[in-house]
Amino acid sequence: MTSNPTAPILKRATQHLDQCVRMIVKPGRASLTPAAYEILIGLGIAHDWIGWARDLDCLSYSNPKRDSFERAYGTSELTRFTFMWTAANALFSRSSILAMIDATTSGSGSELERLRVLFDGASLSDTDEKAYVKKLHALISLPMHVQHFPWAAVNSPPTLLEVIYFKYTVAHEQNRGLGKKLIGAATTKNYAALDLPTLIYATRNWNVHGVLLSSSFRGTRKKFNVWIDTVNLALAKVLEGAANVIQKAL
Repeated sequence: MTSNPTAPILKRATQHLDQCVRMIVKPGRASLTPAAYEILIGLGIAHDWIGWARDLDCLSYSNPKRDSFERAYGTSELTRFTFMWTAANALFSRSSILAMIDATTSGSGSELERLRVLFDGASLSDTDEKAYVKKLHALISLPMHVQHFPWAAVNSPPTLLEVIYFKYTVAHEQNRGLGKKLIGAATTKNYAALDLPTLIYATRNWNVHGVLLSSSFRGTRKKFNVWIDTVNLALAKVLEGAANVIQKAL
């Protein structure tokens, strides 16, 4: 069993969501409207998956050797991230919930844009946000001494960001919005466009989801562990902050 620093944060998030559900489903209240029921469904899904993330200690395997592998911690924490991502998706995919977080939002836009509304509404402290971004930027800027790299690298040796872009991001994704941000940051070494919501989204949708756990984080497992621990703490605080804002809106 490993300590889970997200547990108290996620516990507070579920407490906020508990209160939200009680405010929607009041004793003696008339039948819910379709709009209210949509909100209730989103909050319920988020509450459930946050609970799974909060209560996860570690994964175990039928082959006990895997429990002792260096990657075992990472697989557990990546699973925790997936649970939290599912909870976040249940919130930001519903325009009625996003409107409670930001009344000015249209509820349209890409998945990243909708996640950004959730992130902005959660109001992480500047200190936390800057610290998380600094760690993640430091990791993606690390030089990677890869044996085979048949692409024209921007840097020599290529950075982790370049390995992710060239080796694991398929061609049609390289030319889309996030892919352009990746190569732009690698070329200029200006990582400002890769802000915290983008990096959280990237962990799920860059092909990073698998890359992070593979040999592309060459060296000690510490690099991967720092990445996933940082992202998990950030996403947990986003969920807590968003749940608090929703409760106040109700």
